[in-house]
Amino acid sequence: MVWGQPLPSPPAGETETATAPGWVSPSRVLVALGVVAVVTWVLESLVGLGPGLEVVLVAALGSAVAVRFGRAARRVALITLVVIALSGVGWIELINKAQYGTLALTGAPPLVRWCGTTFKPSGVITSNLSSGTGPRYSKILKTPSGYDVFGVALARHRSCGTSGPIFVGLRAARYAAYDPVTSSPLALAP
Repeated sequence: MVWGQPLPSPPAGETETATAPGWVSPSRVLVALGVVAVVTWVLESLVGLGPGLEVVLVAALGSAVAVRFGRAARRVALITLVVIALSGVGWIELINKAQYGTLALTGAPPLVRWCGTTFKPSGVITSNLSSGTGPRYSKILKTPSGYDVFGVALARHRSCGTSGPIFVGLRAARYAAYDPVTSSPLALAP
């Protein structure tokens, strides 16, 4: 009732569920989540942030906004934010353990796995990535603790390069050298 008169009924063919306050638009949610996925991928891969807390924050906030954009309740958006944030941190930890051999989000990692090779610290700290002519080092990875990993990559796509040492940037002009681990040959019994 508005000013003592009844509200007009919806036109023929239209239902009241489309204007109900609890109605959620799945298409709006899916489109918005698609945008969030693309932005997350760009930040992680093309910008080179890697699996970091910044990317998880963008994914969690973006997902919550996407759900809210689809007209879902604030509570649903908050639950989405928490679930995506916890899943993202768990994802970072899994990558950290698999690729860097640790669950710590601080400090230089005890190992780096790249292109099927495991690299371990050699104990050498240097101020330059290269001395003289030789292969050019470029940023190939970023540890979840925020350190850049440098190696010889082929082309511009951070693809596998040589099996020489890689370096972890500790701070400005300080790099820890990591040497490839070679497995010792098996002794065959006569």
